[in-house]
Order: sequence, then C-alpha cells, then structure tokens
Amino acid sequence: MNPVSVFNEIVENAWRSRCGWRATLASIVWLSVSSAWALEPVDPVTGAALWTPQPEAVELRPGLAVTYSYGRQVHVDDIEVLRNPVIGDPLENIAHRTIDGNVLTSTQAMLVAAHIRGLIHFDAAGTYVFRIESNDGVKVKIGGRQIWVDPEIHPNRWSAPIPMVIDTPGRYELWINYYQKKGTSALQLVWTTPGSSEETHVPPGAFSHLETQIGQ
Repeated sequence: MNPVSVFNEIVENAWRSRCGWRATLASIVWLSVSSAWALEPVDPVTGAALWTPQPEAVELRPGLAVTYSYGRQVHVDDIEVLRNPVIGDPLENIAHRTIDGNVLTSTQAMLVAAHIRGLIHFDAAGTYVFRIESNDGVKVKIGGRQIWVDPEIHPNRWSAPIPMVIDTPGRYELWINYYQKKGTSALQLVWTTPGSSEETHVPPGAFSHLETQIGQ
C-alpha cells in the first residue's frame, strides 16, 4: 500500500471507529467516489515558467501562504477575489482530508474559500505526474500553467494523472484557489517523480513561500 493510501485509510478508520456502523456504510459510498479517477492521463503540461529570479535561501519561508474567506461559494471562479480576506497559518503540505473538522488551517469546517500561494521545488528535470483530490472546487497552476480545474461542488474526487514536463530544476510558482461548501472536505496533491513508480504526497520540503506572496 502506497503512502497516499495509508494516509487516507487512517482518516477513514478514525471516522468509522468514532461513528460506528452508520459511518461504515456511508464510508463505502464515500470511498467509491473518492477513489475513482479517470483512466486516461490528460495531455502533458509544458512551458512552465521558472520563478525569476530564483530566491535566496534566506528569503524562503516554510510551507505555503494561505488566505481565507468565509461564505457560500458554488464555483471556483467565485473566489478570484476573496471577500473580507483573513491570513491563515501556512500550510505544511497539501494532504488534507477530513469528515467534519476545520478546512486546512482555517477556523471553520464549512463555507471556506482559500487562496494558496507559494513555490514548489523540482530538484531534477523530467516528467512529474501529479494527481489532485478535491472536495469541493479547485483550480491549480504551476509556473503559470493551469494543470487542473474541477470548479463546481462535488464529493471527494481525484483528477486524472497529469504529466508535467519540467525542463529546468528549481522553484516554480504554485497557485491554488480552493473552496469547500459543507460536510466533508479534501485537498490533496500527490506526485510520481521522474524515475520512480511510487506515488506520494508532495513532501513539505518541496514547498516554500515568499513574504510578497502572503495575502495574495
């Protein structure tokens, strides 16, 4: 079982042990939806722009900057501009899945919108294959290239595999707009790196942000 499956199983087992047979029955439905993803990869994403100039180590802050807004959303385009934005604690990684807990590092369990901004580091050239799980809507860009959008309200759902060709190692902008309406929530970013067959969450060490990205 790969690390992503282990992570998800821990969340689901905790829910079942707390809520009993009703949660077990519901989780069967939830798992059948959340584990489904398209069999055919999308077209490779090329042309990502390296962050210029590449930041010095002293400029980098750990994790990803995140700004929240609270209110009802029904489409990811509704959150291009956040209403009454609130700066949240940085995200260590993108490995969020909860039944009824707070969304990411926000202070609410529902009606949450988030702008996630930062840098992702690729330590080698080659093709990285991403998958993204969301509940609800999400739009993701890397190096100025949109790699995935699943814009409307939906249960836990994985993207197709997304091959992304990185020509030059280094740090690239990571840009995510995400919202959750109510109930369960999920936002996960996993990858398979060049030369590997194992899918894992993108590790915290690959993420950083700059002071100028806070509050975007």
